[in-house]
Amino acid sequence: MIFLGLMILGFGFLMFSRVNSILGFYMVLPLIALGASWSGFLPIVTAVNNWFHRRRGLATGISSAGVNLGGVLVAFVAVSINSHGWRTSALVMGIVCWIVGIPLASFLRHKPQQYGYLPDGDHLEQKINMADPTLEITNGNISSDPALNSSDFTTRQAIRTQAFWIITCTHSISVLIISMVTVHEIPLLVDAGIPFETAASMLAFMTGVAVIGRVSGGYLADKIGMKPILLVCFFMMSAGVIVLATATTILQAVVWAVLYGLGYGIRAPILIALRADYFGPTHFATIMGFSQPIMVLGMFLGPIIAGFAYDVQGSYKAVFILVSIVNLLGAALVPFIKRPTPLPGLD
Repeated sequence: MIFLGLMILGFGFLMFSRVNSILGFYMVLPLIALGASWSGFLPIVTAVNNWFHRRRGLATGISSAGVNLGGVLVAFVAVSINSHGWRTSALVMGIVCWIVGIPLASFLRHKPQQYGYLPDGDHLEQKINMADPTLEITNGNISSDPALNSSDFTTRQAIRTQAFWIITCTHSISVLIISMVTVHEIPLLVDAGIPFETAASMLAFMTGVAVIGRVSGGYLADKIGMKPILLVCFFMMSAGVIVLATATTILQAVVWAVLYGLGYGIRAPILIALRADYFGPTHFATIMGFSQPIMVLGMFLGPIIAGFAYDVQGSYKAVFILVSIVNLLGAALVPFIKRPTPLPGLD
């Protein structure tokens, strides 16, 4: 799936470099989005959740930090666009997807049981001694029977739980603010009098801070608990956006990048690992996929709302402060996330 996604993603960027009309733009952009979806987030976090159980939060944080490491390259993309134009930059990005991404993807392994291993590096003898009922050994290969694992929900069971919908809504609210900030942060700072290259560098710096947030957030979630850390990160994101909305200096932009970057980074591995922890790894990808349409709605609306507000008011300040308050609704939902129990009779 990742190989196919990278082929589509690279082809999409190559086609994007040749776009010369709005119709062409609308035809090519879905290719890029499809390739990014198939080659990135969902298949990778699915593999991570298959390989790690006990320290799932930290493992998810480390793997998802790649998203923000890529975000650090925004500054280089901005420099490339200024120096060589967006067409050349898009062409290079498409080629990089192929010559760098595809070889890296060849290292990925889906499930440890397919290769004779167990999650968390456990040894088979340990599991046998523990009389683990979920293990089966067929022709020397280790497998597990999901039907015997009561902690694993089917997709139908998961979407009928309150936890599924609260986690999805919480995630969607955070994605709303993230998409808005990601798209409009640079023009907001430029409007405040900060040079374009510096504004792009601030976005790159923020994503770098988010790398620290993802790894530390995963670690803290394993040690302290997921929900308390998640609650803190929502408040940090809202505070950071208020600082950004009123920023007029580079120092204020740095404060935004640290506050918002940590909160933004921390929330991601927790919301991902929370689903795997509550619903189990067997149907994780499908369960996560069912929550994506609602999350994408927030991602879609965020930039449009901010752009419309700017066109009407000539400023981002009011809409960014408003969305920071809306983000606190996500914090209000966190205490209501409860571990579900499977509903009998559904498969």
